[in-house]
Amino acid sequence: MMASKDGGMDSCDLKTARLWRDAALRSRKLRSSLRQLTLSCGEQSKLTLPENLSDVEVLNLGNNSLEEVPDGLQSLAEGNLHVLILRRNKFLSVPSAVYELGRLTELDISHNRLTCLTEAVGLLSQLKKLCLSHNQLQTLPKVMGGLLHLEELDVSFNRISYLPDTMQGLPRLRTLDLDHNELCHFPQQLLHLPTLEELDFSGNKMLGSNCGGSLPEDIRVMKSLKVLWLSSTGLCTLPYSFCDLVSLESLMLDNNHLDSLPAGFGSLQKLRMINLSSNSFQDFPNALLQLLELEELYISRNNLSVVPEEIARLFRLVTLWLDNNKIRYLPDSIVNLSLLEELVLQGNQIAILPENFGKLSKVNIWKIKDNPLIQPPYEVCMKGIPYIAAYQKELAHSQPAVRPRLKLVFMGLKNAGKTILRNCLTEGQQVTPIVGNKGIEVTNWTADAERRLTFIVYDLAGDQSYDIIKPFFLSPGALYILVVNLKSYISNNFYTYIGYFLHFISAKVPHAVVCIVGTHADLCDETEMEEKCLDIHHQISLQEKRDSETLHNIAEIVDEALCQDYDMRASNPHAAFYGVNDKNLRRKKANFQYLMNNRLQILSPVLCVSCHDYSNIRRLREKLLSVAEHREIFPNLHRVLPKSWQMLEELHFKPQELWLTWWDSARLGLQAGLTEDRLQSALSYLHESGKLLYFEDNTTLKEYVFHNLTKLIDILNVFFQRDASVLLQKLACDNKTDDLRSTQLLHYVEGFLLHGLLPNHILKMLLKPHIKTHQDLQLILELLEKMGLCYCINKPKTKPLNGVTAWYKFPCYVKNEVPHAEAWINGTNLSGQSLAVEQLQIEYSFPFIFPPGLFARFSVQINNHIVQRSDGKFQIFAYRGKVPVVVSFRPATGALQSDILSISSHASLPNIWTAWQAITPLVEELNALLQEWPGLYYTVHVLCSKCLKRGSPTPHTFPGELLTQPRPEGVTEIICPKNGSERVNVALVYPPTPTVISPCSK
Repeated sequence: MMASKDGGMDSCDLKTARLWRDAALRSRKLRSSLRQLTLSCGEQSKLTLPENLSDVEVLNLGNNSLEEVPDGLQSLAEGNLHVLILRRNKFLSVPSAVYELGRLTELDISHNRLTCLTEAVGLLSQLKKLCLSHNQLQTLPKVMGGLLHLEELDVSFNRISYLPDTMQGLPRLRTLDLDHNELCHFPQQLLHLPTLEELDFSGNKMLGSNCGGSLPEDIRVMKSLKVLWLSSTGLCTLPYSFCDLVSLESLMLDNNHLDSLPAGFGSLQKLRMINLSSNSFQDFPNALLQLLELEELYISRNNLSVVPEEIARLFRLVTLWLDNNKIRYLPDSIVNLSLLEELVLQGNQIAILPENFGKLSKVNIWKIKDNPLIQPPYEVCMKGIPYIAAYQKELAHSQPAVRPRLKLVFMGLKNAGKTILRNCLTEGQQVTPIVGNKGIEVTNWTADAERRLTFIVYDLAGDQSYDIIKPFFLSPGALYILVVNLKSYISNNFYTYIGYFLHFISAKVPHAVVCIVGTHADLCDETEMEEKCLDIHHQISLQEKRDSETLHNIAEIVDEALCQDYDMRASNPHAAFYGVNDKNLRRKKANFQYLMNNRLQILSPVLCVSCHDYSNIRRLREKLLSVAEHREIFPNLHRVLPKSWQMLEELHFKPQELWLTWWDSARLGLQAGLTEDRLQSALSYLHESGKLLYFEDNTTLKEYVFHNLTKLIDILNVFFQRDASVLLQKLACDNKTDDLRSTQLLHYVEGFLLHGLLPNHILKMLLKPHIKTHQDLQLILELLEKMGLCYCINKPKTKPLNGVTAWYKFPCYVKNEVPHAEAWINGTNLSGQSLAVEQLQIEYSFPFIFPPGLFARFSVQINNHIVQRSDGKFQIFAYRGKVPVVVSFRPATGALQSDILSISSHASLPNIWTAWQAITPLVEELNALLQEWPGLYYTVHVLCSKCLKRGSPTPHTFPGELLTQPRPEGVTEIICPKNGSERVNVALVYPPTPTVISPCSK
């Protein structure tokens, strides 16, 4: 019953709505033994009743867009008809024939266009259930008070501004839904309904005192109430008499202005669920601590700073939501809430979790992100309660160790001076300039031995060839040094020099700390240097302002959409977010809030240096150390680790091999005091914090630990330098090569640089300095495939290759603009299809930045889903089974345009499910990759099939959020407003089964 209001539910909604569903289930059970008949118009314009309906007890005429009932309906008055369902039609008033059905006990005429209900409804004197929700009613007739058998009345989502006095004469009314009407005061009539058990008054903005609405003191007489929903009513206080509603079991008070509860609130001893989210509580309401039967407590989005120790008294709690407050620590007693299954803490200021937190072993819904966690470290907490338990157990076994260690990442264009700057900083003296561009380099730097400040320094090559692997080295808790060549910088190239990198970092690591360093200062005079620094500062401000305004404007549109009735959005094709349910809109709003609250922290001003003047380098060094030690900026620097974990990390640095087996790693663990059963969580932490690679979710790779990151980076550098002469030199090294052999090697190198293809034996030759065995090679290739960098094009699905040369493709090297058409055409393609074929096309739009390397990595990830593929630089033609799919990327051609990635397929309308089957796994893979970019703003749309068929250059776009929603009940077509309100089959917009990952969730 409640699910239809916003078309979807959050976790807490699902639980709290169960009491409302009970009523609906009761009525369904009563109907289940009745003889039912459902009629549909199909393709006919008029509905005709069959003969001999005297035995029918339930007649369903819903979802037919009827404007009048079929002839002969009134003849059923003499039969056994008890239930009539007319929902989701187009009635402007209740048809007169309905009023002649005096034996009806249930009438559902919701989701129509009723503007009034006449006194004739009194003729239906036997009604027990009446549903009038989602219409345009402004009042109810006085005769409603004469429906003496009425038990359930739903008039939610109308425009009712007052209730008739006769409403108080309904002696059996048990359930009343007044949600989202225009009632400005709590109706006095409700105080005289002695049997009322369930009342939903949400969404009615009550007037009262200066701060908002209030409830009458006389509410104490409603002693039968078990379920009361008062969400979004403008309440700022509750009267003391509210505490007399001692039968209450479920209470919704969210999205109001409450800052306290009345002193006697603890008398509501039967309360099992209460929602106080989105209010103004600064102190945890002590009255809640007396509610010993409480199972669900939601108090998100308030201003709480402390949770009391006494919360352990609520020992029956199963669900506790405390997210988006200002909580700095949790009470130790929280670990005694042994029945907890949901614990939501994200968006607070929690640094340390209580000891024995792992005792909360039943928690399966756990949200902790956006907290400055240091103990356990963030990486451990994000893995879940079992990992927290292992960490705390290990901390008890061994001494805690605090080792300041910060990641420093140098970024910038080629020839910006990153490498020489890094050397000047790390060596502590003026150094001779050297040529950089060796790819990705990683070094350790002990910046201050006395303060024990240690840095892991990553120098990311400016060459775009490495763009696909740079994102792997960007992570939270790092300090980013954006290096700019001041001599070559000009204002018109701001985005290339600086703006692009700020978008890059922000998309991958929201709220990152960025220090901008201008190099080659010795080549600029003082005036030039000052002007350029001011211009950089000014343009950063302008870019930030534009981006923030864009996000803010779209967030306002989301807010406006949320203020509308879901049915209004679903029925108006011109509405923003047409058909998107409230759940997805709230999720989208939360994402915008996250993006706006986590802008980059850009240190000001631009720091100017020259490798010929070490005094400037020294000032930069002190600045970096000062920032690094700032606890609020870098809490991770002060994280506490078990000494055994730190020892394990140090022991893994010593072996020079490329990789260790699990058993090799386990032996090192024993040296650190870690038994085998305690090793897993330690390795997991070292992986999550970027110290080594350990893939516990991969069947092959979980048997190995890649501890030598320096060697792994050297291997990555081999594949992404795009220099034919360097590659040939590597292949010819230590090999006796004649002219024929040289020609063959050149052929392989050219094929690699043009098409991204290399055979197994050539790969082994390229990597000869780094790998020694065939097993080394296979593991490295498995690792590269896991990272989304390459795939084997001829690997059988079930058995290994026997004697056949394995070929590997690196999609980022493909240079031909379009795929070879013969692999795709087979008689038709998407641009020249027959009129009987419908096209599905999902489009992802990236207004700020398209993640570097995303298309190439996506190309690898979808390989297991497709066959007969043919790749171009920006397009992939393939099949999934026998169904064609196309993946396309269209880079932006202007500053105001977006980069577009689309996934499409086609089939006839009766077989359109096959097209969905083809593209849905690809959409899921792309959504999963985009989860790695939490600060990225992008939109998703489903393109209108009718517009595509007409060849429209600007087809209408339906919101991509619809992909995660079930098809609307009883709706067969939705409207495309582009061409005279053309109707589009819902099967061309909604997939048969909603996608798992929402495009608007992060």
